[in-house]
Amino acid sequence: MRSEQDLASTLAELTGRVQDGQVDFVPLQQLLARGLGEPVYLAPDCIYLRGIGADGGFLWAADPRLAAQVLAEYVPPALLAITGREAQQAAQQVYPGRCTFIEHLICAYLEPHAPHVKSPLCVRPLTPDYAQTVLSHYSHPEFFTLEEIVRRLAAGTVDGGFLGDELVGFIGLHDEGSMGMLEVFPQYRGRGFGRQLEAAKIGAQLERGLIPWAQIFPDNTASIHLQKVLGLRFGHMVQGFVQCIK
Repeated sequence: MRSEQDLASTLAELTGRVQDGQVDFVPLQQLLARGLGEPVYLAPDCIYLRGIGADGGFLWAADPRLAAQVLAEYVPPALLAITGREAQQAAQQVYPGRCTFIEHLICAYLEPHAPHVKSPLCVRPLTPDYAQTVLSHYSHPEFFTLEEIVRRLAAGTVDGGFLGDELVGFIGLHDEGSMGMLEVFPQYRGRGFGRQLEAAKIGAQLERGLIPWAQIFPDNTASIHLQKVLGLRFGHMVQGFVQCIK
């Protein structure tokens, strides 16, 4: 079921849950609100979206049997983001021996105004000229090719923090709209620049009427601490990526 009425009803339901503080539903709500997710299946007990322009999927389910039936009807995405234990069970049932589960945490900023952080930085979008710099300083360069970094920079989704004329770090948005790629160059760490970069990114998204959110690996204690300092709230459901072998 994918009619405009279904889409409007699902978005309204998700928006209500987010307004009630249910952080785990922010990714699905924002994917639909930003037009970054293509509805595949929308029902009260199961939501399945495919990423627009990327081989990714997003699944939430209250009924693991229904979710398994839905997944079985489609070619497995390269990467499936799951929300909830039931969605995880469905993926493991449909893709036995063909998937690896990678847990992450979901957090979101649900306040109306950006966190107030005094900053000496000038934060502005980086141009494609900075592609090699971004790739060489990103802590997970295996995730991206240089061409992918160029694409993101050209789209204006990666911001750099400048201290005078010196670039000290950057932060970006992933294709699904989550904040990420936060890096502060080693010689500038310990001065609060990471907090300042993320606060600026949060403010820019709030100005566009968006909900800032992020995916954090459980062992990234520094990032978890940063999110809490900035006032982001964490969800409580099982969240993660399922890497599917086709």
